Amino acid sequence: MEYSHKHSSRGSIKKITLHIFIFIGCLVISNWIYASDDATPVIELELSDYRFSPREIQLSTNQSAILRLVNTDSVTPHNFIMETGNDSPIVEVDLLGGETVEVKLPPLPAGRYTFYCSNKLLFMKSHREKGMEGILIVNPE
Repeated sequence: MEYSHKHSSRGSIKKITLHIFIFIGCLVISNWIYASDDATPVIELELSDYRFSPREIQLSTNQSAILRLVNTDSVTPHNFIMETGNDSPIVEVDLLGGETVEVKLPPLPAGRYTFYCSNKLLFMKSHREKGMEGILIVNPE
């Protein structure tokens, strides 16, 4: 009896180990497939001290992107507004101090698109007036 108990215990460990390796393999393969399918670039934009970093972003015509907006100011809220040439917002999002938000930027035709923070305290200059403005340049293909 004792021998069969040890034998079955070893068999269970081998089966569990095999299942773990299969599970890890599936995770690795699924991440590889997901990464190779999604060619949408992620552009990180830092909002801090009344500025954007980088101040200029470049994309190709009709290329979508994900903007990862990171407010590194721990207390100061900011917003991110991107407009077309006729002052129509393409993107408009608020960020609390320390918050990170990802926004899907739609494909855009060639042109220059201004983005800025419009927050303002009473009787003070707006964040945009203090220099918190940047530009997205969409280059023709």
